[in-house]
Amino acid sequence: PVSDSHNFSNMARCGRASAVFLLSFLVSWTLVASKKFGQVNKIPSAEFDAFVESPSTLSAVYFYRRELPQVKNFVAAFEAAAKFMKLYQVQFGRVNCDLDPVAAFCDQPAVDQKVFAIRHGRVEAEFQLDTMYNTDAISSNIFQVLLSSEVPVLQSGSDLQREQERHAGKKDVMFSYLKAIGTYEHRVFMEFAFAYGFTYKFAFATDKRVAEDAGVRDAKAMTGPTLWVLHCSEEEKGSKTCGQTRFRQPIILSDVLIFVKSLKLPSFVDLPVNQEPTPYETLGLHLIYVVTDNSNAHEARDMADKLGKAFRGIAGVIYVNIDTVSESTLDTLTADTERLREVPTAAIQLNGQDELTFMHSFTEGPLVENLEGYISIHTEGKKKHKKQAEEDEYDEVPEEEVQDDVVAEAVYRNRFAQLDFTYAPALTDKTFPATLKEKSLVVVVFYLSWDARSAAFLASCSEASLALKDDTTDSTPLARVACDDWPDVCQLNNVTSYPTTKAYRNGKFLKDYRGMLETNALVNFIRLLQLPAPVELKTMEDVTSFREGLMSTGGTNTAVLGLMGPETQEEVATFTSVAQELQGNFLLGLVKDKELAEEVCSSYGCTAPAVVVVKRDDPYQPYKLFSGKLGHKPSLLNFVRLTSLPVFPELTPQNFPSLFSRDQPFVVLFGGRGEELDNVGQIAATGELPVIFCQMNVFSPDSLGAELLQFYVPNAGLPALVMVKHKTGGVFEYPYPDDLTKDRVSAWIRGCENGDIKANNELQEEKWAPMMPGYDFLAFIDAEKEQAKERQDQNVEVVTHPEDGNEPDEEEEEEIHPDSNRLGHPEVKVHKHSEL
Repeated sequence: PVSDSHNFSNMARCGRASAVFLLSFLVSWTLVASKKFGQVNKIPSAEFDAFVESPSTLSAVYFYRRELPQVKNFVAAFEAAAKFMKLYQVQFGRVNCDLDPVAAFCDQPAVDQKVFAIRHGRVEAEFQLDTMYNTDAISSNIFQVLLSSEVPVLQSGSDLQREQERHAGKKDVMFSYLKAIGTYEHRVFMEFAFAYGFTYKFAFATDKRVAEDAGVRDAKAMTGPTLWVLHCSEEEKGSKTCGQTRFRQPIILSDVLIFVKSLKLPSFVDLPVNQEPTPYETLGLHLIYVVTDNSNAHEARDMADKLGKAFRGIAGVIYVNIDTVSESTLDTLTADTERLREVPTAAIQLNGQDELTFMHSFTEGPLVENLEGYISIHTEGKKKHKKQAEEDEYDEVPEEEVQDDVVAEAVYRNRFAQLDFTYAPALTDKTFPATLKEKSLVVVVFYLSWDARSAAFLASCSEASLALKDDTTDSTPLARVACDDWPDVCQLNNVTSYPTTKAYRNGKFLKDYRGMLETNALVNFIRLLQLPAPVELKTMEDVTSFREGLMSTGGTNTAVLGLMGPETQEEVATFTSVAQELQGNFLLGLVKDKELAEEVCSSYGCTAPAVVVVKRDDPYQPYKLFSGKLGHKPSLLNFVRLTSLPVFPELTPQNFPSLFSRDQPFVVLFGGRGEELDNVGQIAATGELPVIFCQMNVFSPDSLGAELLQFYVPNAGLPALVMVKHKTGGVFEYPYPDDLTKDRVSAWIRGCENGDIKANNELQEEKWAPMMPGYDFLAFIDAEKEQAKERQDQNVEVVTHPEDGNEPDEEEEEEIHPDSNRLGHPEVKVHKHSEL
């Protein structure tokens, strides 16, 4: 605890005098790291006492003995924190314990592994260097000492209730759940506590149960750091609870500033008749319009007030009564004035856009949820970019220090993302068997918490659980097990690689998930597992619904129809076995009634029994009939897997593995339109050529087409037809882009295949080598093995062939060659992946 609170309060008031300047600085401030102690005061031992006994400041002092490699990042972060905290009357200093020691500190063991917070000559806190891992951690820990008497860390729900009771009728309370002290969110919270401490009471907890036990709204559903305003000033003195508003966005500096400013604005305003900007627009908020007429005016005003309080700091609410507003004013809102008259209704206009998007519900719960989801979807990328810009401490990272494992690098860049696992609970050795027994279907992700690929897939797992939460009345079937915490659970389930996803039905293992480690693929897998295998189709309505995808709920664009009859028992058994093996990847439907089977067959020119693969996303081959023996399971399995993809698909990272596994050359049409696409698509539909046809859009900013075409054939025109032989590396450019007829394209492909046409370009074999010799750890291991073998051979030689009976000379000290790379700065090799 901090002593001499009177002096502390004087110091704090002194700092707050410049609050206006500080807040304007908060929005634009960017952390800049330095490799030197430029902002940190160098303290001679003779001046140390005067430095730390300053009556109006807190001092953060680091005592260093020598410059160690492991504290290099700390030094840069300490420097950046010193520059920032100077605004808050905190001074940073350093003492060189080697050249000019302060005996009282430098004589302490491991003093160079600590940072000391000192006020008026007294040490108020010591921080281990491993807790001061970046500028946020340093700044927030110092803030915590600076404001320890004014910003309490609450330990229980009753603590929070007492804070509300104490400030009822006086002051609003800013309360936050933070995962730990020393995080980015903690630093932001403490900055606002410093600047707004006279206006609000600030308090936080690092245990979510504090908020839950105190009955704070939505506390149980929150998984990441969250901020609430408790409107205690509006309550009567002595009230034990206060009205609440949750900040519905991640705790990002600039967004919290807007939120705090918006607290003084009205919950909603009437639509200005003179088209003047509302106070919400000056803050850059989204706009929510609550539209009504006289008959629903009271209900609509109540809804506007509730929405305004729910979306403080995110959106402002404008009340519109179409019976009192002129037609010209309504025309300025939207061209769809007819939709405006379907009252009561609500619409949202995102900041910087002109269009209104109308919501389908006018009930508070669903409406708030829909608005929140809409805002989240359309601003997610901007929020991530904004947070990264505010918290990124090292703008200039040496190329050799960037992780060349692209997955690991992406996970590191996204390390502050908060994942919502409300619907994908963590299981233990006790809850794992209980969950399998309780639910008919469970899909479990086994992972390692420190593994990059596990971390990347966990993000998809979180998103998938949220996408699946409304599919059934029961909880979602997703769950997870951390194998570094519960290795026995993973071992008993034969988990040998990470991440691994397994499905269980009625307590027993069903199958492994072998799809892509991404959200949509996992969601589709689970949705298809929830359907029968096969689905029995008894009427034409069932067949139509099945073919149109209404039964698969978007899980697949392929429908596999088994058209059988009562006398085809062997074929039915084979089809059923195939359906069960492919469950989770494909949806198979079975028609057992012969008359219905014949009626469906008439649509495809076949006779029952038959198997038809229907592809809703393939305009060039909408269906294909199985021509093999229906009772031969391997043939039927292979047919379904190979036929399921469109014959002329757009090449994407998602379908590339499936196409590549066919082990055939790719023929890619870049920039094709209209007739060009139709010509190549019809050639692909014939199936006469042993290649994989696909297309790539070069006009969309989201497509890799333009970049890939330049890699294959630099300066190619459009459209461009290119064949790529991944086995040999040959790249061939079609020389007649204006003539995409079947005969000419087929002749060109055959010429490329048999060697009559030479490749225009060659794919270079890319080696994933270390960026620097000093990072070639495998080479170090090989070298050590080689040296050990040489020493062993020398020892054998000495023992076997002693000379003159003398003992062998002692091994000479290894000499480092002056041209060695060990102390130099070798060339850095930058890796770029080009799997396509």
